[in-house]
Amino acid sequence: MEQVEHYYLFDCNLHRDIENNIGEVKIPEFSMEHIITIDEKYKKRFEKINKIVYQDISDEQQLIQMTNNFELNELFTEHIQNIEVLIIRMNEYNTIHSRFTSKNKITIEEKVNESMFIRSKQFQMYFEDILPIIQLDKENLYSVMVLVEDMISATI
Repeated sequence: MEQVEHYYLFDCNLHRDIENNIGEVKIPEFSMEHIITIDEKYKKRFEKINKIVYQDISDEQQLIQMTNNFELNELFTEHIQNIEVLIIRMNEYNTIHSRFTSKNKITIEEKVNESMFIRSKQFQMYFEDILPIIQLDKENLYSVMVLVEDMISATI
């Protein structure tokens, strides 16, 4: 009987206690859809490269063009590596509950502690592992945009 009362109080505090839940921060969502969106934005910039038409150019301009192409290939390779790491982190992030959830019967207090531990692990993983990779890929995309714009302006 006492266990049922504790569960009822726990459930009320968790779902209905507005006063205590006002400051609660939602765990950021991170899924394959987010990764696909990042990848599509990146690839959209690469479509502009195919539209660049080079006229008769000097040897020096050909060298610059080749250097730019090598740099773009390197940036694209970095992007692919970032996407691969993001997929691995996404799988870890979304399965963190199953890795840390206890299989044994536990008390309500242990369940609350376990839940708080899992939430803190997710926050930590998102802000320390996932966001830096997204930021790195964003900087990579910016480099691609600058390089593509330079390549377009060089052909005019």
